[in-house]
Amino acid sequence: MCQRDLDMFEIDFFIIVKLSNSKIKNLNNYMIKNLKITFKYLSRFLLGIISVVILYFLLAMLLSYIPKNPKHEIECTENIKPIYLISNGIHLDIVFKVEQLDDILLEELNISKKAKYVAFGWGDEDFYLNTPTWNDLTTRTLAKALFWKSRSAMHVTEYRTKSSKFIVVPLCDVQLEILKNYVESSFAKANGKVVEIGKGYGKNDKFYEAKGSYNAIKTCNEWVNIGLKKAKVKTSIWSPFDKGILHHVGKTALPLPITK
Repeated sequence: MCQRDLDMFEIDFFIIVKLSNSKIKNLNNYMIKNLKITFKYLSRFLLGIISVVILYFLLAMLLSYIPKNPKHEIECTENIKPIYLISNGIHLDIVFKVEQLDDILLEELNISKKAKYVAFGWGDEDFYLNTPTWNDLTTRTLAKALFWKSRSAMHVTEYRTKSSKFIVVPLCDVQLEILKNYVESSFAKANGKVVEIGKGYGKNDKFYEAKGSYNAIKTCNEWVNIGLKKAKVKTSIWSPFDKGILHHVGKTALPLPITK
């Protein structure tokens, strides 16, 4: 190979290297540009999610503590009888004395003769069945309950004695009937009867099919809140958590006068 050929080879090699470096540089610039765009939109997306979560909690706090006064009043000054609420710190149940409930419902639920009180809770079926304790809670279960349309369940618990955690809500006969009908109408029935879907966390509770779908707007506590509003009890405008309801129940222990 002559000197001229070597010189030409060196020139060609230099050109190839220079072109390669230029392409690599352009490719790097392209990748960096795309990464910046991806990061920009990902940041906006995450910021949007965080903003929605913050707004949700702010609205929950605000509307939970603003009272909802019944639009229609019911005359309710005699035969005041207590029902109860019970909270595990996050979730509220409505509790009735056994004698306040219809015999047919008690028979369908197979309530023990030894039971003195029966508690009713409504919530996401998957959450109820697969989360016996808060240690069993998974991100998937929580996300599915809040953001996906899912089946709901009624949780029925028997108490043989009055719990120290019971919170009194005095009602008159008319209010009591409204709340009882609300609770019973929440069961999804087959051939006119409630449908058991699973044993509970212990010997004294069971799960049944329910109407409706749990989501971030209609939570287990908002189900209780809706029932109290139907019964014309002064409670929260909207209360996805238990604190707002307990605030109003504790503040106004007496039922409001109501008329149809």
